[in-house]
Amino acid sequence: MTPFMKKNALLSFFILIGTVAPAIAQTGSVSGVITDSLTGQPVANLTVFIPSSTFGTITNQKGEYHLGRLNPGDYTLMFRHLSYPTTTRLISVEPGKPVILNLALSEESRKLNEVSIIGRIPDQRLAFHLFKTYFLGDQKEATCILQNPQDLKFYEDGGTLKAVAKNPLIITNRHLGYRITFFLDYFNYVEDKNPDTGLGRNDYFSYGGSALFQDLSVVIPIMTMGWRVARKNEFKGSLKHFLAALYRDQLTKEHYYLRTTFQSPEDLQLAEKRSNAMTKIRWAETDSLFNMDPAIHKSSYLHYYPAEEYPLSQNQITAGLQTGEKKLQAVPSLLVFSDYRKTRDLRDDWISTLRIPEKGIIFDQDGNYRVPEGTLSWINHDNSMQIIRLLPSDYMPKLNENHR
Repeated sequence: MTPFMKKNALLSFFILIGTVAPAIAQTGSVSGVITDSLTGQPVANLTVFIPSSTFGTITNQKGEYHLGRLNPGDYTLMFRHLSYPTTTRLISVEPGKPVILNLALSEESRKLNEVSIIGRIPDQRLAFHLFKTYFLGDQKEATCILQNPQDLKFYEDGGTLKAVAKNPLIITNRHLGYRITFFLDYFNYVEDKNPDTGLGRNDYFSYGGSALFQDLSVVIPIMTMGWRVARKNEFKGSLKHFLAALYRDQLTKEHYYLRTTFQSPEDLQLAEKRSNAMTKIRWAETDSLFNMDPAIHKSSYLHYYPAEEYPLSQNQITAGLQTGEKKLQAVPSLLVFSDYRKTRDLRDDWISTLRIPEKGIIFDQDGNYRVPEGTLSWINHDNSMQIIRLLPSDYMPKLNENHR
């Protein structure tokens, strides 16, 4: 076993994503009024948005909100305010049919506008340096700038550096041309010594939250061409890009390579139905990748055969119920290698873990997807999901730009 895939830092992240439907000529809208369930008074300055998209607004002094130009489809709508619990609602938008969704926030669940910290307080300057390095992806804030660093607080808990924010983080990303309002749920950083594997230092970090993007191309049109190129490059290797390539049966053309994963010799023996002796031989041929699962906050090693491509069959990719859709199902846990350098050497690829729920997912030619039941997991093992490289879920390059 040669665990050569160790990186200087490993990222795992969880950002709530609201599915954005493909473009259709006639659009719909959603609007409503947000009130306090105890007083009946309107709740102003509450953010209403589709997570990880450019679709969002803020309630006015009457508690009113309106989101227009929504393509028909199903959406997760999120409501966030510092004094109230985070709330989500599923909505279905139909062409030309406004959706009315009023919401009364329960006073019993109301949160204090404070952040309670329990644990050792670290050097705040050093902690902020680590936060900029691993969360923003720009330690000098040359192009990705946090506008309100005073709202961040850091503490240590059991050897883990953690961050909390008393207000949404406001980030200007000049690399891709977005202003991001990021509601940080957690940020964890661990510097770990692992002498048992001989790997030396393993730094890993994880974060979770929800983001609302504002496209700055309208505000600074002179930068549009540069941002268009940068966005196109960052789109490669993303979940949407992978699913769009899969839909067109162009994984190889788009330089994607799949490997099935095993966590133990027992998993391997069960999957391949081999004898104990043969399993030991096969296990010695595997390579490994350090993995931190943000959903359960546990680390492990994922083993795979570097020379053995996992082939997706026609039984796993079938036609969806609706025109223009496909279904992906019966897929084991996979490592997705994006060979952006086009070297065929897996060690310099962008790497993600893909886990499909039992009943599969539905996806279209643009990489838009929905999950009928269960949870889709896409865990990135490099630094490509730092804020400086994040794109909104409704981003899609023009047809003549989305090929390498």
